[in-house]
This record gives sequence, C-alpha cells and structure tokens, in this order.
Amino acid sequence: MNKVVAIIVFWCCAVFSFGQTNLVPNPGFEEYKIACPNNNFINIKNWFQGAGSVDIFHKCKSQPPFPPGSGVPQNDIGYQFPYNDSAYLGFILYSSIYVNGIKEYREYIEVKLYDSLKRNYTYCVEFYVSLADTADYAISSLGAYLSIDSISNDCISTCLLNYSPQIQNDSLNIITDKQNWVKISGSFVAKGGEQYLTIGNFYGDNFTERHLQKISNNNSGWSNYSYYYIDNVIVYACDSPAVSINDSSFVLVSNVFSPNQDDVNDLWQITANQVLQLSVQVFNRWGEEVYVFNSQNLQSDTSTTLRVTYNPAWDGFTKSGLPVSDGTYFYVISYTLPNGETKVEKGTLTLIR
Repeated sequence: MNKVVAIIVFWCCAVFSFGQTNLVPNPGFEEYKIACPNNNFINIKNWFQGAGSVDIFHKCKSQPPFPPGSGVPQNDIGYQFPYNDSAYLGFILYSSIYVNGIKEYREYIEVKLYDSLKRNYTYCVEFYVSLADTADYAISSLGAYLSIDSISNDCISTCLLNYSPQIQNDSLNIITDKQNWVKISGSFVAKGGEQYLTIGNFYGDNFTERHLQKISNNNSGWSNYSYYYIDNVIVYACDSPAVSINDSSFVLVSNVFSPNQDDVNDLWQITANQVLQLSVQVFNRWGEEVYVFNSQNLQSDTSTTLRVTYNPAWDGFTKSGLPVSDGTYFYVISYTLPNGETKVEKGTLTLIR
C-alpha cells in the first residue's frame, strides 16, 4: 500500500471511539450492478454523478476484453494502485480550456448516506485523492458538502456546484502528489437531516486559479486538466453534544466558513450553553491575533434549571477592520462551567473567500 500523506488534521477527527460506523455505502467503489463495470457510472452501486462524466477504474478492466485504458494500476490517465481493494474513481476538478463550450467545467460524485445526520452531533469526513500522472494542474480546491437534498448541475452553461462545503482542503495545500494517496479530512457540527454527500471542487475559476500549480507540459490528452483519483470515502459520528443531567455546559465550534457576503456561511460561529465566562482568540499562521472575544458573567444563576446560550461570530475581518486572507487559522476557547471548572478548547478553522 502506498504511503499516506495527511494534508489536514482537525481537532476531533482523532476521536474514532464514539461512532465507528461508516455512513457511506460502497465507500471504495467496489460494488457494481454487473460483474465488471464499464465506464457507465450508473453501474456503480449507490453512487451517482452530481455533474460531468466521472470515470471508473478497476483491476478487472486490466484484462481482455476490456481496453487497458480504464484498468488498475495502469490506465490512460496514469499509474496508481487503489488505496483499498481493487477500484477507484477519477474526476476533473479544474479545466484550463472550454469543455463542450463550458469554461468552469467540474465533475462531482455524490452518494446518499445510510442514515441522516443528527442535529448538533459532530461528524468526521475523510477521503483519499491522488493527482493523475498526465494532469498538468494541481489545485487545493477540493471539499465535501453534506446536504438534506441531492444537488446536481446539468452543465448547460457551467458545471460548477456553487455551495459552501463543510469540509474543505486548506487553500495553501495544493495537492501535487502523483505517487501517494493524500488524505483529506475534517469535521463539522451537523444542523440535522443531512443525508447526501457530494465531493468535488465547489469554487469557481477565480478562486481555484489563485491556488493552482502548473506541474508539467506532457502534451497528453489530459494536460489541460486537474484530474484526481479518489478512493475510501468515510463519514462517521465522532462526537455527541456533551450534555448530561448534572452538567449541560458545552461549546460547539464550526471549522469552515466563507465570509464573501453571499449570506451563506459568512460567519465563524461558536455556540456556548450555560457557561459563566467565555473567551475566544483566533490567530493566523504567524501567531498574530486576528479576532478576540471576552464575556464575563453570562449567567448569574448557576442552577441547572437555567440555560443560557451565547453565539459569538467572527466575520473574517481583523480588529482594525481589514479582511484577512484565505487559509487556516487557529483558535483558543476558554470557558467556565457553573461548578467553577475552567476548560480550554484548541483547534483549527479554514477561511475561504
């Protein structure tokens, strides 16, 4: 098995003991409706295309009567062994040229989860990608969006699915590795009812091209694309709301937001329930403080019958009113419980404009 390189490590994803059940059916794309799948995506069980034309690669297609172009590990687009078992998918995340008259051409994969997500539960999401050998462009704009209903695009004028993904690779981490499988992972607090998972590039060319790297000029049929293999998709509950009969104090933290004034996920939000004191600090990668919040005596009555909720939110601007850049930021949250105990939470958040 190839060495796995971890790109993102979020604070809760190391906790796997709470909910070990993967909610993604057919996570390695091994199950098909026919013995050996052709390139018709409908033959993959459970999965479907949100936009574009996704490719199927399988070991069984390396032998006659199948042409070698869609086999494993060797195929028309590169050479890669599966992360697990015998199959993986491939899709275009960016194109430097028009495809069938479409400039912002994208391909997405989508699946309905075994069960809908529970409100206020924290879910961990992970999958593995590898840049194809013949692809000339490497990007960072790769994420996962979880929704109540399925989403799709008929690619008439664009294939872009313009949604704000809850799980997003750091914009500074351009995925250039063509040899190893790179892990993309993150966590988020569910609003409740999400039951569809969509993976792809949810950002337009203006953003994508600011975080892009030209790898080579190989003059192949795929040299104008950012083409990635994908395998081993996992979604599981990694934490529940920390609520008990005697202590209902807890803090919920989101880890991705996009302050682009489109009224969708514009604020980084923290929900603190039944706390006496709450302080929040956010730092950039150089250790500079870009956001701070302090609140004292949010609750004067510390009885368990009274519940106080506070939700400070950061809009992506510095204390002096300047917008901060895309990237990963670090937070430190301190809060005091009704019994006088002080707790500290630390983690990372991703800002995408």
